[in-house]
Amino acid sequence: MSASSYPPGGPVRRRLYLVRHGHVNYFDEAGRPLDPRSVPLSASGEAQVAALADLLQGETFDRAVSSDYPRARQTLDMIVSGASVRRGIETAPALREIRAGRLSELPREAYEAEVSGAYHWAQNPGVGFLRGERWEDFSTRILVWFRALLADPDWQTAVIASHDAVNRVVMSWLMGGDLSSLPNLEQDPACVNIVDIDHVPGRLPVTAYLRLVNYTPYNPMKTGARQTVMERITESMLKM
Repeated sequence: MSASSYPPGGPVRRRLYLVRHGHVNYFDEAGRPLDPRSVPLSASGEAQVAALADLLQGETFDRAVSSDYPRARQTLDMIVSGASVRRGIETAPALREIRAGRLSELPREAYEAEVSGAYHWAQNPGVGFLRGERWEDFSTRILVWFRALLADPDWQTAVIASHDAVNRVVMSWLMGGDLSSLPNLEQDPACVNIVDIDHVPGRLPVTAYLRLVNYTPYNPMKTGARQTVMERITESMLKM
């Protein structure tokens, strides 16, 4: 059934493209952590996003939104360079990545449980991501913004370029209304997720259909990619 064939007052099926930014270097050549708020895409990240932009070339988006971090805005700019955006490019500070604590203060013996397994703590009350922003505060921030997006009736197709944990929160909530699926929704650099959403404005719940998850056009078969995102970060931290 097409969106136009739903009965008056019924749900409208809308399409959402959730994109994670391309690769960035979170550590300098000496192994010291960089400020994640300002790091740009690496050369590899730009190549990854270019492949994604080719995939989405010719698409028409009613809304195109990124977080206000440089790596997310760069990613969105590249994606929409060959697309049509009806309402222009928007930035949303609410879509910033979850804030970690000071990595230098984490004891090495905690790396396996707290870094590699960081996403498995998402449903534990009071727990912060790497001893930083609490998961419940982060998910509230994301979902308040996302519900406002759903409440806007003036779009049929939207693209959001943001971050790993942001995508996980949105998809887990759409799937089950909580964060229970979050640890299992791996998000590789410059991946795209496609979600179709049936939603009656002003009403919950939302019905969602995951059409595509964590697709990376530069490496569609995930060749050589066996580590999780957080395992790769742990590996970099061990070199510090």
